[in-house]
Amino acid sequence: MSTLNVATEQSRSSALKSTSQNAGFTPHEDFDVAIIWHNTYAHSNFTTFRKEFQRPIERILVDFAKVLESGMFEEVLSVSASKHMFYVTVVCTKNKEDGVSQ
Repeated sequence: MSTLNVATEQSRSSALKSTSQNAGFTPHEDFDVAIIWHNTYAHSNFTTFRKEFQRPIERILVDFAKVLESGMFEEVLSVSASKHMFYVTVVCTKNKEDGVSQ
C-alpha cells in the first residue's frame, strides 16, 4: 500500500470518528462560529452580512446545503470553512427584501 493510500485511509477513519462523535451536533459553549456571506452581484443591495452561531461547523455545512437546495443563489464562487469561521462568496440577484439575509 502506498503512502498516499495509507494517508487517505487514515483521513477517512478519523473523519468517520469525528462525524459519529458529533452525530447529534451538540453546540459548543466556548466560542461562536462567524458566518460571512459576500455577494459579488453589483445590482443587488445584498452585498455582505455576518452572523455568529454557537453550533459546530458540521451543522453549519448541513444548513448551507439546505440553502443551496432552495435555489437562493445563482452561483457559489467560493467556500471556506474552519472551526471558527464559515465564509461564502456567491452570485445572488436577489435583494435583502427577498429574504436573503435571514
